Amino acid sequence: MRAIIICAGEAKRWGDYLGVPKHLIQINNEPLLHRTVRLLRENGTDEIYIVSKPDPRYWVPGTVQYKPELNYQSNADADKFLSSKSLWSDTGRTVVFYGDVFFTDEAMTTICSYEGREWTLFCRPKGSDYTGTPWGECFAQSFYPEHLRAHEAALHRIARLYKRRLINRCGGWEHYRAMIGLPDNKIRSKIMKENHVVINDFTDDFDYPEDYQRFIERYKVRYTHANFD
Repeated sequence: MRAIIICAGEAKRWGDYLGVPKHLIQINNEPLLHRTVRLLRENGTDEIYIVSKPDPRYWVPGTVQYKPELNYQSNADADKFLSSKSLWSDTGRTVVFYGDVFFTDEAMTTICSYEGREWTLFCRPKGSDYTGTPWGECFAQSFYPEHLRAHEAALHRIARLYKRRLINRCGGWEHYRAMIGLPDNKIRSKIMKENHVVINDFTDDFDYPEDYQRFIERYKVRYTHANFD
């Protein structure tokens, strides 16, 4: 399995909260990105790429730091996936992980051990009773060489729809709905069909400072020895 961790976004919603990029916030004395890498290794994955801007803080021992060719003007937010195109494996499984996600041990094992050979989104379609996040989140995408053409085409499709102002965003959910074959007028729907695995635990994504604050309040209650310094 080839793991690609995407961390090259602007993260404008996060700002400079806590003085570090959101991918590097500390939970239990471990930066978020380092945790993802550690869990990947514990699940038998050694081929790990980190897609980021040329910032030494994103280098994690034993990984390859990849500087992407960004083209936001053409690809809009779909560029966070398209910019890693040259890393997609043409011989085996590729899994693209969101770099701003806290993965539980159980969630990472679910993703790494998944045996289905179809394009798959690992996600939580609705809000979380665990973290209190009121909306769904995408966490990772898994695909094989036979999916590369459709995977790329779906990303370019949602970028075009966004630039034509037919949809107001073109991220993971829009990509999923393009991959399951929904028409243009359903790309921003909440329809869920096949090709997804639900992860519903303390795994969650951090976009805003409020997401982090809400998460740690609940996480500390559940795990009394948690350390966020």
